[in-house]
Amino acid sequence: MGKRKVLFFDIDETLLSHKTFAIPESTKNALRKAKENGHLIFINTGRTKSLIGDDIKELGFDGYVCGCGTYIEVNNKVLYNNIVNKENYNAILKGLKKYKLNCVLEGEEAIYVDENAEDDFLLSNLRKQNYPVEPYDLENMKFNKMFIRYDDNKYIDSFCEDIKDIFDYIDHGKGTRELVPIGHSKGSGIDFLVKYFNVDIEDTFAFGDSNNDIPMLEHVKNSIVMGNGNPELFEKATFVTKHIDEDGIEHAMKHFNIIE
Repeated sequence: MGKRKVLFFDIDETLLSHKTFAIPESTKNALRKAKENGHLIFINTGRTKSLIGDDIKELGFDGYVCGCGTYIEVNNKVLYNNIVNKENYNAILKGLKKYKLNCVLEGEEAIYVDENAEDDFLLSNLRKQNYPVEPYDLENMKFNKMFIRYDDNKYIDSFCEDIKDIFDYIDHGKGTRELVPIGHSKGSGIDFLVKYFNVDIEDTFAFGDSNNDIPMLEHVKNSIVMGNGNPELFEKATFVTKHIDEDGIEHAMKHFNIIE
């Protein structure tokens, strides 16, 4: 199979289908075969570690890049963990209250929400899946990034402007933004691990589908976009594979001779 490759995978709509709410069996088999062939496989996700479910953990990944590069773990050892400075907590929470924004603060151990905010689909879904959801807690919470569902709230740009020295944001459309500490991205996570493992960039692969995958796709030699992904990403891809529910991961791995 040649030199060892390093493969990075987004979760939602790349590994985990939002149609079936399951990981395709062909994807599970492809990941297993890639490991058997001596390649390294990593999750690279916008989710923080607290939002990594058992269905993902059971797949035997060599490590995780979580929270858009804010947390990096290899073989159960934490190599990097950027936690938002507590000195900024008050300003962030005051800004959210001032602009009446519903925000999830995402951390390694839990996600934190405003107990007084109106429950929405996102929060209901997180609770339904038994993720660790806790109320805002200035003293005890630790978080890496934020996710805001703002719908038609016209003050979202004002909030982002207020914290622009601390956070960049990714606009996912449909009234949602992901806010990530400056200097961090899925791409920065890849750079960290490429250096850590002393990998030839020619042997790096990334699999994604959405806007927050752009830095990941740009920081590897071989960028694979799912057929169900954002069409705007297709031009950034080395290869556009099939839909997630049409064995897209397996198809791409065979195309690149990672598996047979």
